[in-house]
Amino acid sequence: MDHRDWDAWDAQEPPRGFAERVVAAARREASDDAPLPSEPPAPPAAKARPRAGRVFAGLLLAAAMAAVIVFGIARSRADAHGVATAAERREVRVGSRALAVLEPGARVRWDGDVVEQSRGDVFWRVEPGARFVVHTPAADVTVKGTCFRVNVQGGDGGEPAAAAAEPSKDGQMNGKDVKAGAVGAVIAATALVGVYEGKVAVSRAGQSVDLVAGQQAEAGPGGVKRVGAGAPEPGAQAAAAGAGSEAEQALTAANANLADTVQNYRRKLEALDTEKKKLEKELAQAQSQLADGEPPRSDYDLSQQDWKELAKKGEVRMRVPCAGPSGDFSLSPKTVNALGLPPQDGALLQAAYKKSHDRTWGVVEPLCSKALAGADVSKIGQQACMSILMDQANSGGDGKYDEDVREVAEVLAGTRQPPGPGQPVDPIFAAYLALARETQNLQSDLAQSLGPEDARRVVFGEQGCWWNSSHGVGPRDPQGE
Repeated sequence: MDHRDWDAWDAQEPPRGFAERVVAAARREASDDAPLPSEPPAPPAAKARPRAGRVFAGLLLAAAMAAVIVFGIARSRADAHGVATAAERREVRVGSRALAVLEPGARVRWDGDVVEQSRGDVFWRVEPGARFVVHTPAADVTVKGTCFRVNVQGGDGGEPAAAAAEPSKDGQMNGKDVKAGAVGAVIAATALVGVYEGKVAVSRAGQSVDLVAGQQAEAGPGGVKRVGAGAPEPGAQAAAAGAGSEAEQALTAANANLADTVQNYRRKLEALDTEKKKLEKELAQAQSQLADGEPPRSDYDLSQQDWKELAKKGEVRMRVPCAGPSGDFSLSPKTVNALGLPPQDGALLQAAYKKSHDRTWGVVEPLCSKALAGADVSKIGQQACMSILMDQANSGGDGKYDEDVREVAEVLAGTRQPPGPGQPVDPIFAAYLALARETQNLQSDLAQSLGPEDARRVVFGEQGCWWNSSHGVGPRDPQGE
């Protein structure tokens, strides 16, 4: 039986005297088991009473077990209930196997592995397992471990059966509200389904269409049908005015963020290839200097003139301390000795590295948390947070990230005024500027206790744990200025 049928069933109170009648029946059954007159006399007369007692005890035990089972089921079902409505993009765990990314305006409601998406655009990832169904006002989407997107449009308020009813105080769905809200919700509603991985079945009113990766379907008052051909390509279809049906255009628009992500990764790979060639050239120069007896200078030991040259190329470099194998900023006596310092300076270096990290994390952490809708990012770490901020800055595809990098480089070169206190700037701009400035801040801190030469050797040497990062986007297009 479907669990929603249990919600719709109103349990009745047992009739008065029900328990007493059950016990009396058990005792009568025990007395009926007494031997007939022709049989040998029963040994002790009290034999029947223990049997009745055993029957009664068995009834009590069964009732207790049933109560425990019902309580356990109710408890687990209550834990598996939920409702999520997105004011902005958000990620939620649905039931035990699914992860949903809701776009603004989307709404989902779940009860275990039975899910109702009443409106909006939702990306789903479902772990392999038993049957998993997403109910919408227009169709049911049945999956077995896959990635897909469902975009529900139109309808009478966009609420499917059971979705219009708010949860009760204990989080359970009210069966009467489910039945009452089931009629008007499907009027003119349309569901657009696109599959990225695996296989799904889209069904409505006896019709069903199977979809595999790269296929899409539309379900609505006219039934269920496949639309488009091949994998969703939002860029190509949106560029052709009037190409395809309105449903196809809506689905490709819903998948635009996926295409943007692919483009961003392609651009990053190209940038990495450029960076690799640049590093190979610098390595050859360093090896040549070493052969001539001239000690190579660190790529991050930059003068003001170096910053100006980098700004012309639209490049920013950063070098900050990171936690070592022990998980903190401590250095082994061997590492301290390799730096040419006495062992007691290890504690001094550890304190300076920790202070440096606190400065940059104080800028990066709130920006990262905001990018993840207020999530606690204390365990993610600075490098992971910087990747998140970079992806967010690149997601627009409007060149704003490139311009932020160029402006940071110009501030460091002294050719652009830094932002004033309270002046709004893009998150990636604020994070890059804080990290790029920190090398000089740390060097100044260490110079006060170690002296300028030792501080420089520590900051730009190869001992310890350091996070080096270089970001180049190229100069501005003269025609675009």
